[in-house]
Amino acid sequence: MAAYSFSKNVQQQPKPTLKAQLDSIFKVTDANNYVAAIDLIGQLIKDSEQQQNFTYLFHGYNLLSVSHANLRDTVQSLNYSKKALHYAQMSKNDTLISWAYNNLAADLSAHKESQAQALEYYKKSLHIQRRLNDGEFNDAALNLAELYHKMGDYKLMREYLEEAQKSYDPAYIYFDNPLIHLEILWGDYYVSQNVKYRALESYNKAYELIEEKKIDYLALDFYERYAQFLREQNYPDRAYEVQKRFMEYYKNQENLKAQETYQLAQAKFEAAEAKRERNQAKLQQEILDNDLQRKKTQSILLASIIVLMVLFLVYLFYSERLRLGLIKNLKFQNANLEKAKIRAEKSERAKTRFFSTLSHEMRTPLYGVTGMITIFENNPELKKYKDEISSLRFSADHLLEIINDLLDISKLEDDSFKLVKKSFNIKLLVEDVINSFDRNRLRNAQCTLTCDIDRNVPNYVVGDARRIKQVLLNIIGNAIKFTPKGEVCLRLTVKHLESGKHQVRFEVQDNGIGIPKEKQEAIFDEFSQLEELQLREAKGTGLGLPIVRKLLEKMGADIEVESEPGKGSTFSFELLLEEATLLQVTNTNSKKAPIPPKELPADFKGLRFLVVDDNKINRMVTNRILSNFKAEVQEASNGKEAIELVKNQDYDLILMDINMPGLNGYQTTQIIRDFELDVPIIALTASVENYVTRRALESGMNDVISKPFNTEKFFKTIHEQMARRSRAMH
Repeated sequence: MAAYSFSKNVQQQPKPTLKAQLDSIFKVTDANNYVAAIDLIGQLIKDSEQQQNFTYLFHGYNLLSVSHANLRDTVQSLNYSKKALHYAQMSKNDTLISWAYNNLAADLSAHKESQAQALEYYKKSLHIQRRLNDGEFNDAALNLAELYHKMGDYKLMREYLEEAQKSYDPAYIYFDNPLIHLEILWGDYYVSQNVKYRALESYNKAYELIEEKKIDYLALDFYERYAQFLREQNYPDRAYEVQKRFMEYYKNQENLKAQETYQLAQAKFEAAEAKRERNQAKLQQEILDNDLQRKKTQSILLASIIVLMVLFLVYLFYSERLRLGLIKNLKFQNANLEKAKIRAEKSERAKTRFFSTLSHEMRTPLYGVTGMITIFENNPELKKYKDEISSLRFSADHLLEIINDLLDISKLEDDSFKLVKKSFNIKLLVEDVINSFDRNRLRNAQCTLTCDIDRNVPNYVVGDARRIKQVLLNIIGNAIKFTPKGEVCLRLTVKHLESGKHQVRFEVQDNGIGIPKEKQEAIFDEFSQLEELQLREAKGTGLGLPIVRKLLEKMGADIEVESEPGKGSTFSFELLLEEATLLQVTNTNSKKAPIPPKELPADFKGLRFLVVDDNKINRMVTNRILSNFKAEVQEASNGKEAIELVKNQDYDLILMDINMPGLNGYQTTQIIRDFELDVPIIALTASVENYVTRRALESGMNDVISKPFNTEKFFKTIHEQMARRSRAMH
């Protein structure tokens, strides 16, 4: 039902002959004589091309498009709509351009796969109509409402319907009264909203207007579903009347279609007959000339064919041998490529397993180191060694960062890596990033860290907050490292796009030592070190910036660097983010809102814990940490020993290692759950893979803590599990 835009009143004052031709075309199209119209349009286009008149070239191709659309030739209609738009743009006439966009969109909207493009063109047409504001009806708004109705977006459908309604002027004389279209669409909208009485009012008005004007194509498009609606609303007599009128229009249309088909076939036959008669005389003369020439050249041709056949056989023999050789070589190359591909995939998998295993194996002894550091920090007798212990803590934390970087590089090269898209508060995330750089680290670098956020940046967006935070931490940490004295600034700006998304730009600017232009790309190579730029205390693995680039590539972005030695550097990237809806924000907050924790206990006096771990040092560290808080701790070196202890004694909580010889942590937990359901079991593991947490929970464990752990998180997790058990028992 999309309305095509064209006018019988040409706005400019072109040459009279072209205007007269256009008027003649309107007369035959009004009479539905499309065959004659197409012939006249062809002459108009030819004359307009000679005069370079783009206005009439637009009208010619626009009318061709409309004529073919009425003849149900959608392919030709679409082609001519595109040409009409081209010449409308050449004419630089905004009104014609608006019509052209509208008509092209009408052709595209008929197919579901091109409806998105139709929306774009309708909006361009409407944009021009709004700007012109010449009192004309905004038919593009009406068409947008109809298209959104097809797509099921009733909110936007109503928005554009209201705009079209406001532009309607009952005093204006229209070629095709848009009020009918408005009433039909309002009825459709109210049906979708289940406001049946309003739908009935609009449908009745549309019916009366169609009957008044006797508009057959609208009757055929609307009456059948109107009759169905009346039957559903229990108006059988009215439904019968409407259905009867539909059948009358349908029969008239079928008769007219048959007549048009006959006329078209007759016109094609007459054109073909005339062409045949014109060519017959010429053909006879050509036959006589060719007969003479044929006899003269037969002998030459025969000899040439023989020579060509011999040459062809020689070429065929040679090309076949060449083809067989190429096929053999290609098979050999393909086999080598397949082997190389298998070796590369095997190497990549081995690399991933190696990094994962290396991470686990390094975390296990590192847990003993960090655990002992925690014990030393809490020992009042060792306060005089506070600085030495603090240095030891810094070294251990730095080693953990290196292990995490190695694991991240491995994960990012794996095709299974996925981003997690959830709503989050981007301003709170930035605040958390800034606060994570403690005063000691900034004091050691003797620099200040500031933040500047554009007030237009939305509060809540949808994206992977953890990975964005990781990117910012790496870039800012790098900037602080190479700014021994000065300032580091994190800046956020935003650009709002027509699609509704936000292009958020992140910039980290420092006035540190800077990077030469020829070295700027090398800093993103894995394990690279630019020795001439390194401060003695700023050595690193060379993995931070490669991780940043790989993460941004996963997010569809890239990092840019602007730097000059002695003047500092600016690292920037842009992310395309959607603003989170209220429902998304509510769902995310509800998922993240835990039960408000109580104050952590001063001690665990009176509580009995079981530590299960095959590593003696790990058991000793965990035992010592818990014993310092007055807990009664027992140890088990394997799963079988742990099962016997749980059978014979009561425990308030079990800390379970996963990778143990014999019965592993999963199997041990499953056996314990067969006879002990209440005691909380927390996995204490050096693995950080996602599947570990999932499998731990499936086996019956209550939570997972990764080694080496954060002491505050360790106690908080224990407290939460103890609190849950207490609530369950009461």
